Amino acid sequence: MKKIVYTLLLLVIPTITTAQTANEIISEVTETLGGKQNFYNKGTVSYNYEYRAPKGENAITLVGKETYMFDGERSYATYSTHSLTGANGKVVEGYDGTDAWVTFDGKLSTDKQANGVARFLRKTNYYWFAMFFKLSDSGVNQELLSDQMVNGKNYHRIKITFGNNVGDGQDTYILYVNKKTKLIDQFLFTVVSFGVTDPYLMTFEYETVAGIKIPSKRRYIEADWNGTIKGKAYYITNWTNIQFGVSVDKSMFEKPTK
Repeated sequence: MKKIVYTLLLLVIPTITTAQTANEIISEVTETLGGKQNFYNKGTVSYNYEYRAPKGENAITLVGKETYMFDGERSYATYSTHSLTGANGKVVEGYDGTDAWVTFDGKLSTDKQANGVARFLRKTNYYWFAMFFKLSDSGVNQELLSDQMVNGKNYHRIKITFGNNVGDGQDTYILYVNKKTKLIDQFLFTVVSFGVTDPYLMTFEYETVAGIKIPSKRRYIEADWNGTIKGKAYYITNWTNIQFGVSVDKSMFEKPTK
């Protein structure tokens, strides 16, 4: 009789579940993407970079090749098209983990604006490539928001902010984590360094390279904090020919002497 009563109690007592924390959800995301340690173990990466701004049909503003060394977050790029600087000819940017620099046709630039653009691109392009594996870094604040349905899919939403001494600009991100796939399908973001505090909405498609899922086809547009699109045209970024573990000499990131 006691055994029967105990069994009945087990049937009627509801199962208690503990809600996930933002950090637990992010940990699931990084594992689904291929694993944080697996990503950093690659050591280096290179890829072809294309950026198109909505200024006329298929207007290309940046075309080049990016190379990163994960140790020190070192970043290097060569551009065949770089309209942000208004320069003709070959543009090379570098970041050695502390300082950024840019050369035009092999000549080191002393122009403050050009060097500012180089620093922004070196740090931003690296960050967006490694971003999903940096969400648990020191100085990153995570806040779990209410869930949201988007196009019939249920999402966790996680707000990401940064400490005062983290990065050149303390942007705000809201990540949309697909509850079914454990992947980030989109995120909202600001660009404080350029005075942009109203959000853009970034969406993307993944490809898998060496066991790592990379959001390589990307587009973003003006939106509000609910994720409702306000803009009329998309900014487009494509990463192609992604190769991990490329041979890199650390000296390539150092500022040329002249």
